[in-house]
This record gives sequence, C-alpha cells and structure tokens, in this order.
Amino acid sequence: MEGGKGSSSSSTPSSSRWNPTKEQISVLEGLYKQGIRTPSADQIQHITGKLREYGNIEGKNVFYWFQNHKARQRQKQKQESFAYLSRLLQRGPPPILPPTAPSLPPLPTCTDGTCMPIHLPH
Repeated sequence: MEGGKGSSSSSTPSSSRWNPTKEQISVLEGLYKQGIRTPSADQIQHITGKLREYGNIEGKNVFYWFQNHKARQRQKQKQESFAYLSRLLQRGPPPILPPTAPSLPPLPTCTDGTCMPIHLPH
C-alpha cells in the first residue's frame, strides 16, 4: 500500500491526537476547580491562547477537554456514591432500640388552692 491513502495520514499535524503537557493539564484543572464547566467560544479562544505558551493546542482540544472532564467527574461521583451505599448495605440494618416511654407533660402547679385539670394521654 505504498503511497496509498492510509499510509501518510499519521504524519499530518492536523490529524494527530493532542497530547497535553503537564502545564496545560494543570491550567485546565485549575480553571475547572474555579467553576468553569462549559466555557463560551470567547473563553475557549482565550484559554487556548494561554495554553499555547506550553505547547501545541487548538480550541477544539479545550472544548473537548472540558466536556470529557465533566463527564468523567460525574461518572466518578456516581461510582463513589454507589460504593458508599454498598458499604452501608453490607453493614446490615441498624440495631432496633427498645421503645422509650412517652414523656408526660409536667404536673400542674397549684396556687392559692386552685389546680388546673390534668389531661393524660390515652
């Protein structure tokens, strides 16, 4: 297949996969921790410009990084919640405590020989 369509595509820069540098990942994670989840087109351009200082990057890389990171965080949260619930269920039901006696209202005080009637619960 010498000179065929499939043999030269790996050398084309536009078709190669983006491999972020440690600095780029650090900046992106910092922005995510600041609350950026779905950056606007203007934000993507600005972020891309800053990240170019650390290596090759395109706007689509920033867009997809945030999309994938958000999805992975949601997936991780679901797995952690599931693991927590599984641990709770493996412990078994909580012990059943004996019922406590209902608390009675305080007895009325008698002043000057007059007392209020007492109403006890049935």
